[in-house]
Amino acid sequence: MTTADPRGGALDAAELARRLNLLLDFEESQRGAPVPFAAIEEYVAAQGGSLSRAKWTYMLSGDGRRNRDTDLLRLLAGFFEVDERFLLEDSAVPERIGAQIELVRALRSARVSGFAARTFPGELSPEALRRIARVLEEESARGGVA
Repeated sequence: MTTADPRGGALDAAELARRLNLLLDFEESQRGAPVPFAAIEEYVAAQGGSLSRAKWTYMLSGDGRRNRDTDLLRLLAGFFEVDERFLLEDSAVPERIGAQIELVRALRSARVSGFAARTFPGELSPEALRRIARVLEEESARGGVA
């Protein structure tokens, strides 16, 4: 493990949370199931680190202070197989993750639109369904639907 950077991670808590949640969504899309905390905890421990469920929840929520544990952030980058800079500094979303997340969001939007159509059969006009789809697409583009 490398020596901790005294500045800690450069990302604020909210941005780190957004990135970790993107990585979790990506992994879920690859595995077909959510990533269990135990798998992350086990990986971190095998690499000589530690991660409690409370700390993980805190990191995913984005509440509170910036995470200064660069060693842990590097281990998490290793678990998710991304360049550590993605969790340590302001860098772009890796292309393979960005493309997959766009696909996941589109599929989720389609499921929500399909659910609305099935839930209100005959009650929603085609224009209402198009408006629902448009709102979901706009939210997805802003990162609000994941």
